[in-house]
Amino acid sequence: MNPVHLSASGLTRRFDTLVAVDDVSVDITRGSITGLIGPNGAGKSTLFDILAGELKADCGKVQFNGRTLQRHSADGAFRQGLARTFQIPQPFPEMTVLDNLMLAAPGQLGETFWAPVLRPSAIREQEQAHLERAREVLEFTTLDAVASNAARNLSGGQQKLLELARVLMGKPELILLDEPAAGVNPVLTALLLEKIHALNDNGMTFLIIEHNMDLVMRHCQPIVAMANAKIIFQGNATEACNCKELLDSYLGSTSGLGT
Repeated sequence: MNPVHLSASGLTRRFDTLVAVDDVSVDITRGSITGLIGPNGAGKSTLFDILAGELKADCGKVQFNGRTLQRHSADGAFRQGLARTFQIPQPFPEMTVLDNLMLAAPGQLGETFWAPVLRPSAIREQEQAHLERAREVLEFTTLDAVASNAARNLSGGQQKLLELARVLMGKPELILLDEPAAGVNPVLTALLLEKIHALNDNGMTFLIIEHNMDLVMRHCQPIVAMANAKIIFQGNATEACNCKELLDSYLGSTSGLGT
């Protein structure tokens, strides 16, 4: 099996005169928890958007499981096992937690034009399977106790767990996590990390944008750093703390690192 799970090669994206991602190439190893760090405006979120199929690169290519994703969409990437969460959770706020998960289940027959007429029993069977999957995910993410609550009533940490739960409905192979610890209290951050490691132990790959450097240094291997739209470092935590360019551009201004 190819050790490279997700590969970006020569990605560039411009917004008018601003170059947000500049000839970025990076490989994400299968089964890793890779941390993506860098100052605000470095291009991390734009890179995520390209990898997830939500934004088209001006040039370069993305490969997933060794296959080039040509003009891939976010839905297409999700169906192939590549999912992402958002820094600011985006649930359907008035819907229940359970309904948010049910809606996230991929390949729903009931959404096709003729299936409700021609295949009603198949739709019922699929909905039952999705309900069983949703209950498993809710239990795994500890959201089962709030399954009937409206998503808008969840705490910030619970909404981050809901973001993870929604993508888990698709049984992804690789998840792009955008600042999972941002705005989350330490108890729920620890719980979220516990779930990430449990999934990783079962073979799931993660690429995580995170500004919490203690979290990155303790839980991510390897670490990739961006600055000014480029990759400036790839390596482990020890190497990161000894990389002059990285220290000068980012880590040097972050308390508690490099010591």
